[in-house]
Amino acid sequence: MTLALVLIAFGAVTEETPAAVEPVTPAVEQKKALGVTAGAFEVKVAANLRLAQTMSSTIVLDDLGTAEQPTPFEMRVRLGPEIKFHDFSLISEFDVATGAVFGTPDSTVVAARVPTPTFSPAELRQLYLQYRWTTGAARLGVQTSNFGLGMLANAGARDGEAGDFGIQHGGAVVARAAVLGRPLFALGGAWKAVEPIAAFDLVVRDATANLLEGDRALQGILGLRFNVDDDHQVGLTAIYRSQRREGGAPGERSTDAFVADLFARWTVMKTADSSLTLSGELAAITGTTTQSRSDTAEVLDVRQLGVVAKVNYKKGRFGVLFDGGFASGDQNPYDTTLSNFRFDSNYKVGLILFDQVLGYQSARSGWRGADPSLTGVAPEGIDLLPSAGAVTGAWYLFPRAKYGFADWLDVYGGPLFAFTSAALTDPFNTRLNGGTPVNYLGGTPGNYLGTELDLGVSVHAAPTPYLNVSATLEGGVLLPGDAFRTAAGSNLGAVGVGRLRLSASL
Repeated sequence: MTLALVLIAFGAVTEETPAAVEPVTPAVEQKKALGVTAGAFEVKVAANLRLAQTMSSTIVLDDLGTAEQPTPFEMRVRLGPEIKFHDFSLISEFDVATGAVFGTPDSTVVAARVPTPTFSPAELRQLYLQYRWTTGAARLGVQTSNFGLGMLANAGARDGEAGDFGIQHGGAVVARAAVLGRPLFALGGAWKAVEPIAAFDLVVRDATANLLEGDRALQGILGLRFNVDDDHQVGLTAIYRSQRREGGAPGERSTDAFVADLFARWTVMKTADSSLTLSGELAAITGTTTQSRSDTAEVLDVRQLGVVAKVNYKKGRFGVLFDGGFASGDQNPYDTTLSNFRFDSNYKVGLILFDQVLGYQSARSGWRGADPSLTGVAPEGIDLLPSAGAVTGAWYLFPRAKYGFADWLDVYGGPLFAFTSAALTDPFNTRLNGGTPVNYLGGTPGNYLGTELDLGVSVHAAPTPYLNVSATLEGGVLLPGDAFRTAAGSNLGAVGVGRLRLSASL
């Protein structure tokens, strides 16, 4: 059985600025942190506590009528100690008591890759040594990986702010050796913003590899970014990835792929009380893989494309946001080409359609495909079938409006319109149906995924310079389209989701 392959988390840069150069503004705002200084030593600690309760109406998962009502209560404590001595820094970050404490579907119903991960006592995110000089930096060790808007690789470092929806989990983690900086800074002018990047990675965990489970994925990265400040950035990155199975048979779970990623964020209009920012990311993947091979296709050609565009206009307390995106699809799970592009699961689009309905329906299909009583020997790569809530095989339009009723209160919302870029196809049901494409519900799918109406309220405050607290309440309803047609010819019923998120950061 051919399954959807996710070639993501080929991050080109971490989310911190690459070099300590002035007066250039860092690419990402640095976090405030508690710290002490003793001579040449400086110690800082950043911390974040997040609690979230999600409530959902019943979601039908398959053609048998299997249904679940996910109500996960999750928590996460994120700690980020850092020790600095002159130009050397030891930077760490780890999560403790992270994931869903209760309320997730049982493992006898869905596969392990679900939108809300199960509880884990501890997860290492970063532990690396950094040396910085005037115009550059070198890093060695375990690091999170993020590039551009986070469509292709996302560190899972930041939940959606007012105007965006969803919360992040985990993130791409690599063991990386990297050199990055601004070697032409002394030339002045536009040359100061030129940032070349070179890195070599051993992937610790991402959407297609897990080092602790025997996957050996190596990445070579070359990138060039024009980084004037937070409002004016353009970057191009080239990544080559080679992945093999440790101790596996020749050709087992192997991938050789080349990725090109273009990113831009540019503020074209900015005054004292208004701004217009345009941003986007385009990623193309080509290569070969056996991670999803079938009996009839030993080696698959990878041809995938993903694009996102964002518009953000602010005028006083009022804001207009518009998101659009495209992920190539693959409606034939039995040919020799794999064209199903998948966004990083931490790049959130809405609350329900991708993050919940398709996330859990694909997890159900992955469980059924791996059940030996149904399929005999599970096909290779079956664990990659669940989307974990990522956008895949679709294109969408997501206009929203935001209004700040006070400095501490924002209200936002809008409709999400989503369409398939290829027919919504369940490889498991399609195989049982003799190869005729059908969806997770056993029906012949149409092209419209549905309309989702989302609304959010965010309350936030900073009682001290080092403490930020927030409460975010988000909810929505999905009206599924004919892509979710059942075997009886009707569409999947409406699905509602609500979430309360509390956060405190030092």
